[in-house]
Amino acid sequence: MRAAPVVAAAVVAISLVGAYVALGGTSYEPSPVADPCAPRPPRDTNGTGERLELVLLAASDATACELGVSREELVLALRSVDELDALADRKGRSRDELEDALRAGLVRAVTEGESQGLIGSTTAGALRFAAERLPLGLLLSVLRGASSFLD
Repeated sequence: MRAAPVVAAAVVAISLVGAYVALGGTSYEPSPVADPCAPRPPRDTNGTGERLELVLLAASDATACELGVSREELVLALRSVDELDALADRKGRSRDELEDALRAGLVRAVTEGESQGLIGSTTAGALRFAAERLPLGLLLSVLRGASSFLD
């Protein structure tokens, strides 16, 4: 009688492993990295955070496309100026080229976001000002702050 729960648990465990294998669980492959130059499909937005997220994603797509890197690689490099310098070195670019691409991508995305009604003119003006005039380290802090606001 005491063995019945143990046997039942063993049968359930073996069944779970069998189902995992039968459904292809042993052939896991990571999703491919998206092409930052490909247009994003439109999506509905419910709030300010989602609209701002779309603008920041567009900015990272535009910058990554211009630099010939994945968006993920660029976003990881945005953690600090040193990380951006390392990305520039890996890609054979100067820091100025990387900074110019980042600023231009953000300005372009903000302009598009404003014209699409994703963000208001006040937010767009503040983001454009930050992109064009803030020192790079401070701009990265602003972008990190904006992305943490979205979480």
